[in-house]
Amino acid sequence: MTYRFHHEARVEFDAAVDWYDAHQPGLGDDFIAEVYATVQKIVSNPHAFARARRTPPGREIRFLKVDRFEYVIYYEVTPSEVVILSVAHGRRGRQTWRGRLPNPPAP
Repeated sequence: MTYRFHHEARVEFDAAVDWYDAHQPGLGDDFIAEVYATVQKIVSNPHAFARARRTPPGREIRFLKVDRFEYVIYYEVTPSEVVILSVAHGRRGRQTWRGRLPNPPAP
């Protein structure tokens, strides 16, 4: 299965990398490695992780915490790909993915 980042999720991800690098040089690289390791876990078995609460009917939104960092990746599983909807700090932004859902495919 393939994956892609929603544009706003990519912006969140890049901002977090910049924040970590500003606080400790090289920590942004560690964050990048952990996020991509988490994405690989998701892509390998997208249905294995917890479902998000209050998911719209007919949508499969799940999440997985990033190791070593207080970030959570929210994603949608579709028949053809995994869409990373949000790379959110665990203390805020837990619902940011809601406004990022693409329109469902036509039946």
